[in-house]
Amino acid sequence: MMLKPIYKRLMDAQGIAGHERSVRKIMHEELNKYPSFRIQNDHLGSIFATKEGSDDHPYVVMVAGHMDEVGMIVRRITDHGMLAVHPLGGLNGEVFVSQVLNVHTDSGILKGVIGAIPPHLKKNQSTTLSEMLLDIGARSKAEAIEFGVKTGDMVLFDNPFAYSKNKQRVISKAIDNRYGCGLALEVAKRYAKKSLPYTLVTGATVQEEVGLRGAETAVNTFCPDLFIALDASPVNDVLDKESLGKLGEGFLLRIYDPRNVIHQGLLKHLVQLATTHHIKFQYFTSMGGTDAAKALDLLDGIPSTTIGLPARYIHSTAAMMDLDDLQSARTMLFQFLDTLTPQLIKSLKEGSL
Repeated sequence: MMLKPIYKRLMDAQGIAGHERSVRKIMHEELNKYPSFRIQNDHLGSIFATKEGSDDHPYVVMVAGHMDEVGMIVRRITDHGMLAVHPLGGLNGEVFVSQVLNVHTDSGILKGVIGAIPPHLKKNQSTTLSEMLLDIGARSKAEAIEFGVKTGDMVLFDNPFAYSKNKQRVISKAIDNRYGCGLALEVAKRYAKKSLPYTLVTGATVQEEVGLRGAETAVNTFCPDLFIALDASPVNDVLDKESLGKLGEGFLLRIYDPRNVIHQGLLKHLVQLATTHHIKFQYFTSMGGTDAAKALDLLDGIPSTTIGLPARYIHSTAAMMDLDDLQSARTMLFQFLDTLTPQLIKSLKEGSL
């Protein structure tokens, strides 16, 4: 089973928080293929498509990935022409030593490297990101400026999409969270010609990695009754025998993170669906949040959860996912949307399920 081409296109696109334009362009092009959906952006740049429900006063169900990936911006240019950088999203400086990075300027991409101190010099290597410098080969601050660099330029990893030898796993810089973007687009395609009793809103937010900001404006725009986040989550199955998540063992059913204890009605219903339809899943807890955490306590409270994709090495220069887990997440999401009724939504909202 090969990944649908749209996922590769999304994963190779460049877009950190506040710089999601190239990803949003792809989302718009794809959503625009389905005229039964109406495309709408909020003022932060999140993009969603809405298909009206057939009921007189339909409930609203929202499915959301997020467009931004972790990365950096140029913080300042030193007198020697080096670039100090600032992270956007949780990043560990250790993974950047000796890495080739791309600086996205108005005039094009510049290559640079985070300098590694050779062992011959017997100097300690700092792994604090704020102390690292990106060397773009400029000989002075003036020359760096001549290259087109300016404060605030996006800095991202030079890691293209790739398959493992067995074609079962994918390596990409942006599995988190172009997985969610791609699956949200699949939702639009699947339901474009289907009548639903509820209004379906599908798309992707901005600025998730810096505080779930796009989720707040998007939820306030569409006022959903249910919210499903699609996001990648970290697993450490190779190094930690006690890891709750493993590659190849199904989607992650997130039962807890510091901002969201799963709605018990949603938990019961999802487990029942997964069991009935033989969909592989894994119970999962996390110390990080998703857009579902933001939706949860907006308006008068929205039943919200995450259909998660297990991924190794996220929030670094490259991550890995398994195609079987994507299929599990896809099947779970479609079963959930296929079987959702106004009565079920009402029961979830009232807490009676």
